Amino acid sequence: MMSYENDNHRVMASNEESPSPGPVGEGPGRMLHEIRELVIDHLELATLEAQLSANTLLRMAIVSIVTSLVLVSSWLALMGAAALALMSAGLSPELAMLMVCGCNLLIAITGWLWIRHKSHRLGWPATLRAIRRPLNEAKMQGGV
Repeated sequence: MMSYENDNHRVMASNEESPSPGPVGEGPGRMLHEIRELVIDHLELATLEAQLSANTLLRMAIVSIVTSLVLVSSWLALMGAAALALMSAGLSPELAMLMVCGCNLLIAITGWLWIRHKSHRLGWPATLRAIRRPLNEAKMQGGV
């Protein structure tokens, strides 16, 4: 029996012979079987994770829809309260509703403009420029 010590870890090795690998033809067949089993295990794991992800995504979508409905109803109640406050300040109901509607439209247009301004980043402009630059250079040289 031999021992080797490194960083306070002792490794022991025996002088006994290792077991024989068996017949030559058995090794590749066994390895193929092991690889097949490993692939099946990985496919089962991927299937289970896909099912879990789909289930989680569905639950997130349901909660998002319910949350959106609650937020919309809260917004409508807030706008109704604003209209009532304007009416109690002496404005006619029609004018109060028009003012609330105008404020909502102003908020919506501001959001639309912001989204439109930010949408140019969705096309990965730097990546497209990096791809197009070598293509344009190749065209200039007559290569493509």
